Amino acid sequence: MNVILKQRIVGAIVITALAAIFVPMIFDDPVSDVDLYMNELALPQEPKEDFQPLLDNIPKTTDQVLSKPIPAQVNLQAESINQSAENTGLKSWIIQVGSFSQEQNAIEFRDKLRKSKFTAYVDSVTTDQGTLYRLRVGPELDEKVALKTQQQLEVQYKVKTLLISE
Repeated sequence: MNVILKQRIVGAIVITALAAIFVPMIFDDPVSDVDLYMNELALPQEPKEDFQPLLDNIPKTTDQVLSKPIPAQVNLQAESINQSAENTGLKSWIIQVGSFSQEQNAIEFRDKLRKSKFTAYVDSVTTDQGTLYRLRVGPELDEKVALKTQQQLEVQYKVKTLLISE
């Protein structure tokens, strides 16, 4: 092989190797200084209150636990919960899209609604005619948002919906 040709090939290999090393340095982002700083972990301050008396009152044996008086039973029925929710003004809104006699139809429609980013679910209720599967969307805490969602469902799927408050 010719000496000049050998020198050119060696020169081309050297230049290519240097380019492979230095060209990425030119086009990459500069080295960040994030690694140069250390994070300091600050310890929390000691509590100002003394909690030791509370810890001393905790029963440590089975006999101590059993000798403690039983607190009065709290009777939380659904009616009292609903009344307290009404008194505080907390309501949620659910949109009933439809009732189906066959669960498979309700599930297929639910999946279609979920693909459209609606929060849909199916629940069942037993009636004189048998079991019905209710397709619902929600719950929503804001009535205006629920009304907007209801209108969107009626336009998009051409169904008549019910807005239910709970």
